[in-house]
Amino acid sequence: MTATAARAAMRKPLSAAQAAVRAVEARATRENVAALYEALGEFHPMGLDNQAFDIIRAARDQVTRAEYSDAWELLWNAEHEVSTWLVEPDGPNAGDDAIMAVAALAVHCARAFAGGAGTERSAWYRADTAGVDALRAVVSAVNGHTDGRTLNRAVVTFLDAVRRAIPYAALYEARRALVEFARVRGLFIVGMRQPRADDFEWARRIGAAVYLFRSGPPFGSVSVRRIADDGTVGPERHFSLSGRGQDAIAQALTRL
Repeated sequence: MTATAARAAMRKPLSAAQAAVRAVEARATRENVAALYEALGEFHPMGLDNQAFDIIRAARDQVTRAEYSDAWELLWNAEHEVSTWLVEPDGPNAGDDAIMAVAALAVHCARAFAGGAGTERSAWYRADTAGVDALRAVVSAVNGHTDGRTLNRAVVTFLDAVRRAIPYAALYEARRALVEFARVRGLFIVGMRQPRADDFEWARRIGAAVYLFRSGPPFGSVSVRRIADDGTVGPERHFSLSGRGQDAIAQALTRL
């Protein structure tokens, strides 16, 4: 096998894992998370150094944790009960069941936020906050005080936030695993976007450096800072964006 063919063969599982990550980012489901676990399983351990092996194993552990999270059933139940009530508002206990289902999911989010750490905690905070708004909207709607559009917006925002929060830590670790696999296989590294817990909104590993990004101010611009492997920090540079560039930044932020 030529060197070019060997690199192509090594990129195949990497590309498949990247696609699995993007699928979970786009819409997290238990099935998509399970597919991500399988994709990471294609990173053959032979030839991995200790660092890569540990990071890939930790990623698979986090993905397993996300796949078997109790939140999936609570999420499905909340979605089902609210939908049932909207279809049959006069059904027996339909309103009460919708309230209780949304409340149960909101409580789960509050507990996950309270016990969370790192970037995952911010995802559960967003879900927790959206849960309060959704519960208020459902209670109000059941009592005839909120219109359907307001209810739908609050519930959809809440359910979307929960879908993002459940695999948040797993996605973070999976993206690290992709970088490690590329590094140890001698492939050029183009890491996926990783959320940050500081003033910068996301980071990407590209080649031998990490690039930090944040959007604005001013509106319609992006700031970039480069950190080399030896720790050298470059100046912060600012770039104005066209309309298409602004759309790309907005899409990036929705996945963080």
